[in-house]
Amino acid sequence: MKNQIVMITLTLLLLNTRGYGQDKKNHFPAATFHQADAKITGISFGVFTGLSEKHSNVLTNGLRLELVGIGLLLPLIPRSPIDERDSLIQIREVKFTEKINGLNLSGSGTVCDDCIVNGLTVGGIGQYLYATNGISISIVGLIAEKHNGLQLSMFNDVHKGNGVQIGIGNSAIDYKGIQVSVLSNHALKSRGIQVGLFNKSKNLMGLQVGLWNVNQKRKIPLINWNFKS
Repeated sequence: MKNQIVMITLTLLLLNTRGYGQDKKNHFPAATFHQADAKITGISFGVFTGLSEKHSNVLTNGLRLELVGIGLLLPLIPRSPIDERDSLIQIREVKFTEKINGLNLSGSGTVCDDCIVNGLTVGGIGQYLYATNGISISIVGLIAEKHNGLQLSMFNDVHKGNGVQIGIGNSAIDYKGIQVSVLSNHALKSRGIQVGLFNKSKNLMGLQVGLWNVNQKRKIPLINWNFKS
């Protein structure tokens, strides 16, 4: 009798554990990302992000296709949502609406302040994502709370980043890497190299090359530097 009770108890525990582990419904080879609790392996597709305020909890492994993104409206915002007073949440503590591992393609650009892309994300006009790891490309602007890799657009803005920013203007709060611009680079805290006509950093540890360079030590043309913390 005791053995039977033990077996029944173990069976119920295993079934309960299995039930908790299945928090996403698997889809292959294609499905829409306009649903909740889905794991899509292959191709996910939809009109634009943010059709529902409900936390969707969608994971795409492969290709994500967004017909039209809210990035079309990104150039119209009065100021960047990146604020130095904001404290960044650790990625593991964020409940993401979507995670994309692979390639994200959007007609005008994905805007999702609680989404993460690991790989390549391309948007026609602009993009705003919580985190990107890899390569981000848009025509007008790219905004990310956390970015590791390459940002390539006319205007790039990141809260905390590592890698390379290339554009007409680049902005960052905390950046490690290289900022290359046609016009200006600005970073509150910079570790690396700034190359542009006008470069400014309030806390630089690295090198500035441009027409006018400003850091915590000095304001001079052509080449400026600081290698002491």
